Amino acid sequence: MKKAINILFLLCALLLLAFGTTLVSNKKVSFELVSNIKTFTAGNSIELEFHSKSEKEKPQLFIIHSYGKTLLDVTIEKGNYIFKIPENYCKKTGDVSWFLINKNETRNSGTFEILPNDATKTVVENYLGPRTILAGGKEFTMMVTVPTDGFDNPKQENTNVILKHQFLQNVTNLNLKTKDFIAWYDIYSPTKSGKMLVSTECDKIATKEIETEIYPNIATNFTIDYKRNHEFADGNQITHFTTSSIKDQYGNVVSDGTLVSFLIKTKNNLILKTFGATINGIASAQLLHPDHQETYSVKGFVTGIAESNSITINYKPIISTFNYSFSNKNRTLTVGPIKSFMNQLVPDGIKVIVKVFHKDNLVTTLQEDTSKGIATFELSEDFYKEKNYRFEITTLGITKQTETLNYELHK
Repeated sequence: MKKAINILFLLCALLLLAFGTTLVSNKKVSFELVSNIKTFTAGNSIELEFHSKSEKEKPQLFIIHSYGKTLLDVTIEKGNYIFKIPENYCKKTGDVSWFLINKNETRNSGTFEILPNDATKTVVENYLGPRTILAGGKEFTMMVTVPTDGFDNPKQENTNVILKHQFLQNVTNLNLKTKDFIAWYDIYSPTKSGKMLVSTECDKIATKEIETEIYPNIATNFTIDYKRNHEFADGNQITHFTTSSIKDQYGNVVSDGTLVSFLIKTKNNLILKTFGATINGIASAQLLHPDHQETYSVKGFVTGIAESNSITINYKPIISTFNYSFSNKNRTLTVGPIKSFMNQLVPDGIKVIVKVFHKDNLVTTLQEDTSKGIATFELSEDFYKEKNYRFEITTLGITKQTETLNYELHK
């Protein structure tokens, strides 16, 4: 009996020993952060140091940074566990989360923040747009400023930025503060056209000027006029159209290149067009004189925007009649010489149209241009085989009809 009791006691002792050994082996090693610094300056070295009662561990530090995620190995110095944050991570601002891992388990965790380095030289980036706006105060250009430290980190919230803009004789200074890393301001256009210069300054670091162009606003109604060498419809001279100085509602001369359309309506309700682009606010265009008596009604348009007054131009005929003759057995028709308003020969290139009829049926229409006042038509036997023909001759708005000519007798 006594022997059985001893054996039972021995078994209990062995169980207690085994259980105690298990408790010791499952006890987790703790790591305490030596310095609980929560903020660091960009560009400076960053180390996290931990203390533990055990010096035989090999923990790792897992960090989450805006650059990405990485796992750092430990360096042991004087019994402490030290982790050095990579240099490129130390230069970029933002929140950093860390997790100390030992034997695949997280033993400690925390966060710290990297702040911009105000000791470095400030760099200022500017963005201005749009770079062209219309005068009048309804459109604006926005200036966006991004001040950064020497490591390209945006400055902290509420950093002071001075915005300067100049137009004509006016220079304006504005004090702005950064919000969400940037400072911005809407600069509305003045009523005058011209060039605006914009720049910024932060921490006594000034930027280059940036230009934005203030263009004239849309055109307002204008007037037109014309000039010409004479009033005769000779089909040769040029009528010149010009506009008044076209301006916007604020008195600015419209931009060069503004297209003006001149619409010409004839007395037969035909529409002609000619165009001109403005230079210093004035547009000019040209139109060839008609070759017959005519009345033009002319109006100018800046399409969809502005229009001019309407003017009327009368053109007088340069002839009241002309001569013609047949020769070579009526196979050659000569029109002219045609003389103009001073009894001079008409310019070369005047059109002469001849309609050929047989028994009141139109056979063909011929056209020739004058040379030295004369136009000549050849009526070949190979094409005109009928016994008789009648002709209708038109030039410079005058039409003459011939009698019926017999061609049978000349065969």
